[in-house]
Amino acid sequence: MALTLDVYDDALALAARASKVFQPRTPITTKDLFAGRWGELTKVSDAVNQPGLHVVIYGERGVGKTSLANVVRPTIRALDQFGKPKGEIPERLVIKSIGTTGDTFSTIWDKLLSEITWPIEEDAIGLTNAVKQRFATTREAFTLKGDITVDNVRRVLAVLPGSVFIIDEFDRTADGTSKQFTDLIKTLSDLSVDCTVIIVGVSETVGSLVADHESINRALVQIPLPRMKAEELRAILTNAEKTLEVEFSEDAATLIVHVSQGLPHYTHLIGLHALRNAALKRVSPMIERTDVLEALKNAVKEAEQTVTQKHSTATHSSHKDALYRQVLLACALAAARSHDPLGYFNPSEVVEPLNKILKRDVTIATFTNHLGEFSQDKRGKVLEKDGQPWGFRYRFHDPLLVPFAFMNAVEGGLLSGDSLVQMLNENV
Repeated sequence: MALTLDVYDDALALAARASKVFQPRTPITTKDLFAGRWGELTKVSDAVNQPGLHVVIYGERGVGKTSLANVVRPTIRALDQFGKPKGEIPERLVIKSIGTTGDTFSTIWDKLLSEITWPIEEDAIGLTNAVKQRFATTREAFTLKGDITVDNVRRVLAVLPGSVFIIDEFDRTADGTSKQFTDLIKTLSDLSVDCTVIIVGVSETVGSLVADHESINRALVQIPLPRMKAEELRAILTNAEKTLEVEFSEDAATLIVHVSQGLPHYTHLIGLHALRNAALKRVSPMIERTDVLEALKNAVKEAEQTVTQKHSTATHSSHKDALYRQVLLACALAAARSHDPLGYFNPSEVVEPLNKILKRDVTIATFTNHLGEFSQDKRGKVLEKDGQPWGFRYRFHDPLLVPFAFMNAVEGGLLSGDSLVQMLNENV
């Protein structure tokens, strides 16, 4: 049955409601809106239910690590209560903190433990034997002074059975923090303290945690968060269809998923603008491929400033024929079709897409210097280089740059929407 919008007011309301489902700038916090990642969530839940096990979640930027961390609490609660009479199982204590630049072991736990208060009974003032109750901070209740130590944390967690503590953006913390967390995890595991510490960061996080105590591997559930599969990104659109009563055509959905390159941030960003284009410009709840192509132009203007700046640094030149934009776009297309699990591509894989972008034949020598500059400071080191001089391979340091390059190409007229669709379809 064809969907329709009766009046323009309905279209305005739909465009406004879309931001409740598509949230490109804010990590997802509601379990109902978090598509995919069920396998990772069940691994976290399994670890929480086994005393002595702790979790590290890691992956590249933009894959949804924070969104996963945000839905741990409702997921665990739902699984705890599954099949039980309502209210029979007390709600588990789950506290999350976000690491900031310079955070130490002590400051992280200060933030986490400050969320907890403890009932303390005191004698009431007066002639009666009455007792009054008040609530004390964790520092007061456990007489913690100065920097919080591993043993301080162990003593507190020992009286909080089943508790879960999540530290997001762990890679931003100060040097030396990893070693103390390693010591904490080993101590909690050795003493079978019934709590779970969940650390969220980049892949280097795992290496820093196990560097000093390889024995903690048995106490650490390592959950790599890869880019989302096509069906998981499609689930984001399916959820929007059900929630907002709209429909993405097959062509539109396929294009959004392919441009997103496994990164949910862009599925949300492009999906939002495509829906709004359909609602406000065509007064239709059916999102077509043309809406997606228009959305790519709008999405460039709302992409993260850091990604925009990186692209500008890499491609800016006062020489009209410098080809930096074209070569970076060709690299993005090579990365998109790469079957390397770490996203590496060889220079030979850049030749074909660059031929089509420039509409002429080129050789590797045409862009060898560009690749070298992209891996240097003056171009922002947007590419990482690996291997030997006679066989270098490259990958994007920031994976968000790949779909941004596609959107920028359409917005800036470097490629037509149809050309981009054709070239992406060739990469399937």
